[in-house]
Amino acid sequence: MPPGLLVFGAILALVFAFVTIYNKLVDAADKATSAWNGLDALLRQRHDEIPKLIEMCERHLASDRGVVDRFLEARAAVFAARQTRDADALSRAEVELRAAAAVLMARAAARPELSASPAFSLARQRQATLDLELKASLDRYNEAVRAYNAAIGRVPGNLVALVGAFPRLRPLDFEQAGP
Repeated sequence: MPPGLLVFGAILALVFAFVTIYNKLVDAADKATSAWNGLDALLRQRHDEIPKLIEMCERHLASDRGVVDRFLEARAAVFAARQTRDADALSRAEVELRAAAAVLMARAAARPELSASPAFSLARQRQATLDLELKASLDRYNEAVRAYNAAIGRVPGNLVALVGAFPRLRPLDFEQAGP
């Protein structure tokens, strides 16, 4: 077999391997993006539900205006972090929103006229449902990020990732975000 044909075959095999690995990395990145989009849609739904909850609570929590303001500020921080796709900022903002929501719900539950309201009960139930859906979506996102980061961290994927400019992704932690 002529040496030129061997060199051509080797180059063709390398190109094929590069394209195959590149496509696998693109697929892993697409899965992470899809999981982010699902999580983002749920965060958007919850963002849109919060004004209804606040509207019900504001009249009853007039003396606790600071609690309502803290909740609204945390909501705004989550919205801003979602827009930038900053995993660390979103994790911190989400932890703050959950803490503010817990305080708001505790204060609202202490108001008998509010806690007895069917509309408030429905809003609380909707928030609880969204929280469960968010947890499941967060788990899907973090698993997709783990798989993607593993794919760009292994040889030869790391070489292709370097050439193809595939950045590492950060998982989200809505339970214990650091400073």
